[in-house]
Amino acid sequence: MEDSASGAYTAVMTRLLLLLCLLLLNACTPGDDSLALQRDYLQRLDTALQGDGFSAFEPSSLSQYRLPPRRQRLLELPEIRIGLLDLLIDAHHCPHLQQLISQRNSSLGKQLVPSQRLGYEGDLLRAIDACLPALPADATLKTTLQQLATEKRQQLPAVFWNALNGSPEFEHYLRFADQALPANLNEDSAALDALQQLASIGAGLPERLPPNATKLEPLFFALYASEQGGQLITSLASLRHSLDSGSDLLEQRQAQRPACPQGRPTPRGRILQNIFVKFYAGGLQPYLALVDQRGQHWQAALLQLQAIEGIPPATDDYLQRLAGAQDSLWQAFRAATARHVKAWQTLLNSCGLAPGQAGWSRGV
Repeated sequence: MEDSASGAYTAVMTRLLLLLCLLLLNACTPGDDSLALQRDYLQRLDTALQGDGFSAFEPSSLSQYRLPPRRQRLLELPEIRIGLLDLLIDAHHCPHLQQLISQRNSSLGKQLVPSQRLGYEGDLLRAIDACLPALPADATLKTTLQQLATEKRQQLPAVFWNALNGSPEFEHYLRFADQALPANLNEDSAALDALQQLASIGAGLPERLPPNATKLEPLFFALYASEQGGQLITSLASLRHSLDSGSDLLEQRQAQRPACPQGRPTPRGRILQNIFVKFYAGGLQPYLALVDQRGQHWQAALLQLQAIEGIPPATDDYLQRLAGAQDSLWQAFRAATARHVKAWQTLLNSCGLAPGQAGWSRGV
């Protein structure tokens, strides 16, 4: 029993040290080239359109995507305990169950972090399931354990949500970052895979028990080891702003002073065509595609999480604000992307300089 308690303490300390190391490493992140890419594109577009300027993206606007306070996201979870003395006397056929109960009632066991609690509850229920066949059919303990297992299973969705909402790793992954995703992004699928695996674990409850802490810890650690969750939120917000700002410039020019009033190519129209080819299609659009690809997997995982039983209202509202099908950051990014493409199509078509038109090859 001492070994189990010592192992739990070691796991906690190791986790804290790893998180501290990552904090120090993340403090050395380089400058944000993707935000500079967006600013440069808007500046060139404004100059070519002879526009009235544009408003820069304000990082302070990201505060609308701040996580609700942890106290609003945690669920009340009453302790369900059984008499330890009775268990130690009557469950001698089930030493693993005895060990788990003793560990939970130890001083270290009472300090399990929420994610470790989730793993422990899975271990406990598996131990009870393994113990029940070894007990006499008329044993009082058997009835007690069956009742305990039923109540513990009913609690699993709440334990799962507390495991997520009470963990610094989950908070870190869904907290907006100071920087957007880098334009030369190296694929980092570990955190996204971990988020999807956690969503799958939650969706399977209570019929499918959660894995033990040894298997859960790497999933939570992967969320903290990646900056790309928070960076993606910042990318979606900044791109929505940049694309809408660019669309405003394009639409205003067409409404007030069309670049090609006669419907034929003009010098101004060819300048704009080059902006489209070199700085939108050749610069910003590849970054948009990268963010969109990452965002699709991210949104799918968040929607899967949102559908899990027992989600706290504050968490539900937050996930909806990020990734819902309506009135969400993801939906706003998608709408801004479509609007900007349409604005470019309208302007280039009005000049006969759109892809497929006679002026396209000459302009390129």
